Amino acid sequence: MGFFDEFKPQDARGLSEMSKSASRADALRAVFSKRVGFGEFAAMLSPAADEFLEVLARRSKEITERNFGKTMRMFVPLYVSNECVNNCKYCGFAKRNNIERKTLTLGEVKAEVEATHKMGFRSILLVSGESPKLVNLGYINECVKIAAEKFPSVSVEIAPSPVAVYRGFVADGCEGLTVFQETYDSDVYKTMHPSGPKSNYKWRLGTPERAAEAGMRVVGLGPLFGLNDWRFEIISCAMHAKFLYKNYYHARVGISLPRMRPAESRFVARDEFVPNDRDLVKIVCALRIFMEHLAITVSTREPRFLRDGLVGLGVTQMSAASSTKPGGYAEPESAGGQFEINDNRSVEDFAQMIRSKGYEPVWKDFDGALAGL
Repeated sequence: MGFFDEFKPQDARGLSEMSKSASRADALRAVFSKRVGFGEFAAMLSPAADEFLEVLARRSKEITERNFGKTMRMFVPLYVSNECVNNCKYCGFAKRNNIERKTLTLGEVKAEVEATHKMGFRSILLVSGESPKLVNLGYINECVKIAAEKFPSVSVEIAPSPVAVYRGFVADGCEGLTVFQETYDSDVYKTMHPSGPKSNYKWRLGTPERAAEAGMRVVGLGPLFGLNDWRFEIISCAMHAKFLYKNYYHARVGISLPRMRPAESRFVARDEFVPNDRDLVKIVCALRIFMEHLAITVSTREPRFLRDGLVGLGVTQMSAASSTKPGGYAEPESAGGQFEINDNRSVEDFAQMIRSKGYEPVWKDFDGALAGL
């Protein structure tokens, strides 16, 4: 039985409502609880927990350093194509948007891989819009092979695929997959994805399971904050992560925490659907306390002051000097991007910030090194 069959949205909604109305005593009990279940997790996300944010942060920091050391894993996203047949209401790549489209040639992919390798990265995430005719699976296989020649850690963020396809990626040198469910509310999902293959909620929800079954060592999840009630979304995502932990113990599970950013779509999120900075810190700390070994990613979508403050508080992975357009590392970027980045510091400046806080940027996946990959 997969997560689609096990997931009970009404439970997540109930926990979300409980979180909104939690008392000071509820929050206090959750913050100091030694046995953290979904009820305690929801209470840590409550407005009442704001009073105890410093305590949450200290506890999260201690757990993070115990399990990950004083390190920050660095990765770089490489967009190979912005061609897309979907019409997601919020995305800059949506088919209806009038942007310059581009799919990198394999030669250009190689140049971008070499450029990001020279920047110091050893972990790369290949990203593409969904366009079966132009960005076919054979093309992605070749991109994976090119990246694997330089990078010990290669992951993909592409159209959801069958197990057999993922097995092929693994054979070509891919170790991880990231897939954002965007929203776990099936009705909201239908509204936000009116056409294209991405409109299939159930198929997308089962993607992490298919990747793990195929042998992917790293599986990343995430909601897109801004489409729906953020408490419901992160509680649902935590349920998804717990399911994967239970059923695919060989895979390292991670959650990314993207908030809506300006894009060509001109989609405007409702304020109450987007966690503010304080809420995002609570989410990071609550996730860390709830799932000690979870990988937590905060990307260049977020402002520099917030990313700086999150170092050591629970986040284990960050990108730097990112581009959301095809190309942009080896050659000046011209094609349309998926969204606007927020933190545009150079790799050197970002790495120096991490070191200034007493942490070490990790360029190679140490888990992979221990596993002999």
